[in-house]
Amino acid sequence: MLVDTVQSLRLAFKRAFTAYYLALDSPGIADPTEAFDAARAYLSTVHEHFGTAEFMHRLDDDTTHLAGQVEQDLRHKLKGRNYQPDSDDIEDRLRECFEYGLSQISL
Repeated sequence: MLVDTVQSLRLAFKRAFTAYYLALDSPGIADPTEAFDAARAYLSTVHEHFGTAEFMHRLDDDTTHLAGQVEQDLRHKLKGRNYQPDSDDIEDRLRECFEYGLSQISL
């Protein structure tokens, strides 16, 4: 089912994005490739499902909602540590991934 596919791709994107976001705070170089690819796959499937007009209408809300979910997941995951995620930074980085994904699909 397409709904299951969209949900699976959304979850895959959240996982890839979270790993990328955490890597940004590590001493190594953060590679966005997996997060970018997951964003492209997710956005492409959502676009196919809804069509361009509805997809664009939903995109900003979906971005904000996903950023909030990632922030909440990170706060829970990092509970008890000194590091707490910055919601604005999470949303900015998520938008970067979505911008890449959007650049790879035909709208």
